[in-house]
Amino acid sequence: MKHLLNVIGRWQKTNILVIGDPMVDVYHFGHVDRLSPEAPVPVFVQDRQESRPGGAANVTENLQMLSVRWQSWFPTAQWTEKHRYMVGNHQLLRVDQDRRYDPAKELFDCTGFNLTGVDAIVLSDYDKGWLSSQLCVNVIHKASVAGIPVVVDPKGTNWTKYQGCTVICPNTVEATHPDLPMFKTILAKEGPKGLRLIIKGEKLKHFPATAKAVFDVTGAGDTVVAVVACALAAKASLEDAAILANLAAGHVVGQVGTSTCSVERLIDLVREAE
Repeated sequence: MKHLLNVIGRWQKTNILVIGDPMVDVYHFGHVDRLSPEAPVPVFVQDRQESRPGGAANVTENLQMLSVRWQSWFPTAQWTEKHRYMVGNHQLLRVDQDRRYDPAKELFDCTGFNLTGVDAIVLSDYDKGWLSSQLCVNVIHKASVAGIPVVVDPKGTNWTKYQGCTVICPNTVEATHPDLPMFKTILAKEGPKGLRLIIKGEKLKHFPATAKAVFDVTGAGDTVVAVVACALAAKASLEDAAILANLAAGHVVGQVGTSTCSVERLIDLVREAE
């Protein structure tokens, strides 16, 4: 495991570009001690409120905590907000204020996008319209020519736009997508079962979950793609990337709400796993 510490040290000199759908995760923490006299529903009394980066913005938050230099290409319009009403560690209700984007209205020309100095790219797709087919195809093509790894967190129905990426990271539901077999390298996020690395022509490898307790899986997928991008930017193998991502995700699911894993905590986790 000591070589993994070298990977972490190398990635702190890299630069990662995140393109995708940012969000704001708003947590309303409160209590319930009675039912409403108006309807058979609980009365939620708010005690406090917190706002945290979500979606693609949570990927950049993870990169920040992992001591990696990063840049983002996000829509300038108002972001989607997800309001979660929490009682203790349990989510009572989620209310979304959804925002969809039209990349054609932005001034950027993705065909001329400059990837100079970029060591890895994350396409964080939450199916809000920002990651259009044209954008994905052009970015992946330019990255391939430049030898830059591309990590995809997929959503939606059209996955042909991700063709040519280095690794695609679907969750359990997304792993049934009919387009998945077209990808050579898959890192499947299997929730409480951990991660599964599938490379065509090679034996698949399973990395059992490391969490001692699971309180909330929100944002764990963002942590996985962030760590994988860091490791690939540092020229690590996909297997080492999966090991590090699995350790970081195991820490995140033990927290309540959207969370991150700091580089210091990840180093401790690597040492504990020796």
